[in-house]
Amino acid sequence: MGCPRTPYRTDRGTIGYRRPAEPVAAHVRKGGTLEETEGRPCLCNGLLAAVGLGRRRPRGVVEPPVVTIGQDLGFLWHIAPDGGEYGAEAGVRRLSAGLVEEASASA
Repeated sequence: MGCPRTPYRTDRGTIGYRRPAEPVAAHVRKGGTLEETEGRPCLCNGLLAAVGLGRRRPRGVVEPPVVTIGQDLGFLWHIAPDGGEYGAEAGVRRLSAGLVEEASASA
């Protein structure tokens, strides 16, 4: 799985990588800025958490899930026709509506 990272030249002249979601001290040590790290969860860990494989950290902290919707937003008007807010429940209801209808039709 790829991850959002930026290459940089290390003190030894080799290529290293920094990610805004890595520990702040490591990101800054590699030439990144503090501002780049603010509010940046790890996408890889978050996606794994979304399927129940979240990282368990010390003191009982569990990696929060991240859910992405891609670039096709054409379905949003079905969920929030007035342009208002929508939640995961509305999205799941919309996506599963066709499955329920198909199951009923074949019964």
